[in-house]
Amino acid sequence: MRTTTVLAAACLATEVLAFAPSVSLPAARTHTPRHGAMGGLRMQTKSDTIEQREVGESKEEATEVKTAMDNKIGVAVRTRKAVQTEPEVNFYARTAMRIGALKETSPLLTSTMPGNKGFDPLGFAKRNDLLLQYREAELKHARLAMLAAVGWASSELLHPKLVALLGKDPNSKASWLQPGASGALEKAPSVLNGGLETVPPLAWASLVLATGILEVWRMLSIAGKSNSFEPGDLGFDPLNFYGMADAAERRSLQLKEINNGRLAMVAIAVFAGQEFLADSSIVNIAPQFFTAGPLANVGNIGDAIAQYSGLLSCESGIVYCSEGQGAIDAMMGGSSAETAEYLQEVLSD
Repeated sequence: MRTTTVLAAACLATEVLAFAPSVSLPAARTHTPRHGAMGGLRMQTKSDTIEQREVGESKEEATEVKTAMDNKIGVAVRTRKAVQTEPEVNFYARTAMRIGALKETSPLLTSTMPGNKGFDPLGFAKRNDLLLQYREAELKHARLAMLAAVGWASSELLHPKLVALLGKDPNSKASWLQPGASGALEKAPSVLNGGLETVPPLAWASLVLATGILEVWRMLSIAGKSNSFEPGDLGFDPLNFYGMADAAERRSLQLKEINNGRLAMVAIAVFAGQEFLADSSIVNIAPQFFTAGPLANVGNIGDAIAQYSGLLSCESGIVYCSEGQGAIDAMMGGSSAETAEYLQEVLSD
């Protein structure tokens, strides 16, 4: 009977191990206690339960680790995105803030406008809309200053010759230039030099009207766009330089314009101040830049045109020439003998 029981238990254990091959078969005993088969089955079941529990715990731990890693990765990704989307602080503005020349709340710190040097010591640009308005005003003054810097020196170089082409005396009241210390008419009319009253009222009226129309049109075009309009964008690009440029080239053109405009504003202030203090024209004060430098031949443009094209010569009929007028009067008022004698001289020459 005992032998039969042992054989039955061994067969049952073999069947169980067929479904759980990872569990080692316990060593066979020479003496099987009572209920040995059932005890072995309970031990096997308990072992399977412990193993399943351990596997479940391992899966839970792995899930927790994965979740923690996902959370860390998510935090890292969100942090990286936040860093990427955070606007970069302008170097010049940050330096100005460190030395106390710029407030910490100034929009210049994160502004990407070309030419941003962080210069706002009085804190005028408190908000982004104010910053855009000040940049719009700066561009207007910069463009006017560039035109004025060229026009100021050109008027002092070319105005006497233009007056002479009209058949008038360059040193008479027909010239708008103002006298310098030498007494010659050489200085451009200005607030400090005087002479603005010599400009015809029609010229002033035309200037004010054109400026007013342009300003009203500009105000209407940016109405309702206080935080999004492009400062200085009037759509004036006749040669399509800006239209053909890509984003980097457009930024470069904007930077060049604002840099040259700022330099021109300084230059025109220097022109006015130097002429007032020296009581002489800027072209005479600094001849190395005008009459003796690269622009030395600017004042001879009229002579060059007359020489090579004949447009401004006496023969063209466009310009009034006094040369030979005395001979014509003598011919018209003299006797026939005198006229014949004069013609003989002309033909012989």
